[in-house]
Amino acid sequence: MTDETGPPRAKARPAKRKPVSSAATKRPRPKRTKKTLGDDFLAAVRADFRIHGAGVLAEVRADKPDQYLKIVLSVLPKDIDVAINQLDTLSDEDIRNRIRALEAILRPFLDADPGAADAGERGISGAAGGA
Repeated sequence: MTDETGPPRAKARPAKRKPVSSAATKRPRPKRTKKTLGDDFLAAVRADFRIHGAGVLAEVRADKPDQYLKIVLSVLPKDIDVAINQLDTLSDEDIRNRIRALEAILRPFLDADPGAADAGERGISGAAGGA
């Protein structure tokens, strides 16, 4: 005794998925727009600076030198290479060569000075001789 009130049911099938087309996977992603929030902000700062920049900087420098210094430091590169004494990296011979080159440049000026005859014979510093 079967009680059938409606049409027979078909087996439940899994939902059909569309296969991924190869054209969709090869399509390039849209390029990022050139105008982002950061770009817009920097453009606004740039425009404001062109109008008011030099005057405002002068006021900040006079009224708040610590803030002025922060501004200057914020625009400098983080890894700035400051070599105060470049002679530390040179050999003794390189230093002698530089002294000789400077003496050659200065010799015409020294020859014009009447008291420079003695200094010209032995060198300006005496170090150029390699002692």
